[in-house]
Amino acid sequence: MMLSKNIILIIMLLVFQGCTNRVITDYDNCVPEGLTFELKDDLGVFIIDDSEGKNKYSSMNFPEGEYYLCIEEGMGCAKSYGEYSKGWSMIYLKSRTIRLTGRYKTNKPNAILGAFAPDTFALQVEIADKKAWVSVREFKDMSKFKESSRKSIQELNKNRKLTTDWNDWMTKFECPNLDSKEVGSKKIWFD
Repeated sequence: MMLSKNIILIIMLLVFQGCTNRVITDYDNCVPEGLTFELKDDLGVFIIDDSEGKNKYSSMNFPEGEYYLCIEEGMGCAKSYGEYSKGWSMIYLKSRTIRLTGRYKTNKPNAILGAFAPDTFALQVEIADKKAWVSVREFKDMSKFKESSRKSIQELNKNRKLTTDWNDWMTKFECPNLDSKEVGSKKIWFD
């Protein structure tokens, strides 16, 4: 009797672990490459290196040496988050020009986790000779960009997929390149 309870407990543990992980997938050429965006001068642009941090800025894992790009008014990104941001390195960038590399990443919460957390999406950009990832929702707010970026934003918007599902509150993109393949997937455990 005791053995069967232990076996059932182990099976349940394995099932629930599998239901609460996230799958991260990279796609190449899912968004137009080389689109250039000019950010307004009053914005603070930071790369957030949370690799040594006690907590993570994002639930996404990025390649070594690539981190999340934060764009906020003034020094909004550098606000103190107390213990949460302990160990983060905030790298201020003077550059206001970002260029898409064509890479797109989606972070899909599986099964049980998916009922409580939406998918998240990021685009890879080049800025100040660095590669970084930026949330696709940043490109929804035209007030962050100079007029010279309007055509690039319109081109990017051609890939937007409208959704009415509350769980999809972050902007989704369709991949226009049907030959695009999954470059890699990585499972991480959601803490």
